[in-house]
Amino acid sequence: MEIKINDYWEPDHFRALSEDNYNVSRSCEYEKNGMHHIHTASEFLFVEEGSAEYYVVGKKYLLEKGDIMVIGGQEHHQRRLLGLPFLRYGLSVRPSYYESLNLGEDLKKVFLTPSQQAFQEHYKHVDEQIFNRVTGLIKELYEEQEIHQPFRSMMERSIITEITVLLFRAFGLERTESELSEMNLRMIAIKEYIDRHYQENLDLKILSELFYLHPATISREFNKYFGKTLIKYINIVRVCEAAKLLENTNESVTAVAAKCGYDSVNTFLRQFKAVMETSPLQYRKAIHELFKRNKEETQRL
Repeated sequence: MEIKINDYWEPDHFRALSEDNYNVSRSCEYEKNGMHHIHTASEFLFVEEGSAEYYVVGKKYLLEKGDIMVIGGQEHHQRRLLGLPFLRYGLSVRPSYYESLNLGEDLKKVFLTPSQQAFQEHYKHVDEQIFNRVTGLIKELYEEQEIHQPFRSMMERSIITEITVLLFRAFGLERTESELSEMNLRMIAIKEYIDRHYQENLDLKILSELFYLHPATISREFNKYFGKTLIKYINIVRVCEAAKLLENTNESVTAVAAKCGYDSVNTFLRQFKAVMETSPLQYRKAIHELFKRNKEETQRL
């Protein structure tokens, strides 16, 4: 089934990037609209036409026709359009969903932002047959989403697994065959606890008491396994949720801060700007202006 271009309401699309198990889209920009965003899902972009610069956690990636880009979950990214029109397929998958597929640690590498070097070597100018095969599967996934048939969820899981394996091969990723250690599993449990309880008071002392580990051990091992400090991860989770509230509600900054686990508005403002490089109010204004521009653009077509 063909996916219509821009066949979605922008606020719903942004919500889906954080809430739906997966989301399929086909988007095209005809004007040089800037955008910056953060969401819980990993996002795949398959560029059909045009070009753009993406900045993911400050690292620059040039996307052109035939390229595939992956933006890992909870990673702030900005976009600057260069060649118009900028046409691409999009697929987002929530971590909780791909974890439920029991893919194993090796295949889960597909859902992470590549290094700039890996992107240049394996994600640019992907073999046309592979590119078309994967985008064909995305169309199949869209059809499963739109046409409710028996065993739909089984087909969805099968298609996403096939896409993951194909991309693992295309990206030149390697199998390590290593099993998770007991300490790795405990760090994953701590991460999952943070994901569920970000609204509560969280720090090293509290987590050490809950998981019976010394604070220094948690601090060292969490950073080692996830590549970021525990406190930074807590703030990223909270800011990601705050961004969703700023996009979809008219709640005050104070209310948003409280809902996301901050007992100090000043701390929230500081942490939000550290992650998003803008203030909460500026972010809300920019996103709503983007929604308005895209709606007007769609109505003109």
